This record gives sequence, C-alpha cells and structure tokens, in this order.
Amino acid sequence: MDLEALRERAGLTRAEVAIKLGISETSVRNWETGRTEPTMTPNKYMEALKLFQCTPEEMATASQKSMNQRHKRKPGRPKRVIENGIEEVADSKISAREKYN
Repeated sequence: MDLEALRERAGLTRAEVAIKLGISETSVRNWETGRTEPTMTPNKYMEALKLFQCTPEEMATASQKSMNQRHKRKPGRPKRVIENGIEEVADSKISAREKYN
C-alpha cells in the first residue's frame, strides 16, 4: 500500500489532507508520487497517523512504496550539470566545446 492508497482507504481527498495537516495540496501529491518524502514535526506526524487511521509501520511502508514507484516511472527531463567544462546529460558526457561548436 502506497501513500495514495493509504489516503484513499481513509476516504480523504488530497485537498482534505492538505487542509487538515496545514500543508499544500502539491506537497501531498509529491508525497504520493514519490517526488518527495513526507517530513513532519512529531505533532504533525501524530496528526497524520490519526488522519490516515494507520500505524507508524503502515505509514513508513507506504512512504517507502511511494518513493520506490518513482524509480519505476519514466524519467523526466534529464538534469544538465556542467563540471570542469564537461556537461553531463543522462549518463552521457559531452564536452562543452563539442556541444557549442
């Protein structure tokens, strides 16, 4: 069970979770898609457990499953990083000189 399934099991929408936890709906979506991990204060964490009607173990397992799903999806646009004149793009290295000449 991932975070989305945990939320749906509790009969909540993303908007309801966001309002009740005092966070943005985008944060909830990012948690569910594995884009970010939930980070909360201990009080928020306890609120989330009550909201999702789950145990800490269920929450941890759901969070891990959501994060693992992200790695199975199609990757988004590759990041471009330039170090020492070398541009790295999705596991390939292209010289900056080669690219712009």
